[in-house]
Amino acid sequence: MGLDPGLRTGVKVAVVDATGKLVATDTIYPHTGQAAKAAMTVAALCEKHNVELVAIGNGTASRETERFYLDVQKQFPKVTAQKVIVSEAGASVYSASELAAQEFPDLDVSLRGAVSIARRLQDPLAELVKIDPKSIGVGQYQHDVSQTQL
Repeated sequence: MGLDPGLRTGVKVAVVDATGKLVATDTIYPHTGQAAKAAMTVAALCEKHNVELVAIGNGTASRETERFYLDVQKQFPKVTAQKVIVSEAGASVYSASELAAQEFPDLDVSLRGAVSIARRLQDPLAELVKIDPKSIGVGQYQHDVSQTQL
């Protein structure tokens, strides 16, 4: 399961199977007074799809989303999936790319980022090669290197 954190826009949820195939998506609002409903949604998805790992993007509201997931585990003892914080670098670029649109033509752009976050936990390199290296943001000297060599 991938959780793409957000405060105002909600947390985007994507569940992928062991091969990375998308099986379910949702948008929850745990930080805007709907935490109980959001917790039930996450618990139901975890149980229905036998989720083993939860990838939480490291962007805005990451810590709040991590705390929310820990609360879900306290409320629902059957939710035992381990959480991992993963880099969101380039996920938004991928989600708006032509490649993502071809892969998920009927999926909202915001939910595509959650799919990428979920897959990054399974196979990080397979996800990173989908992104233009200039968009990954690997360090402060990245733009000092010849862009054609990069």
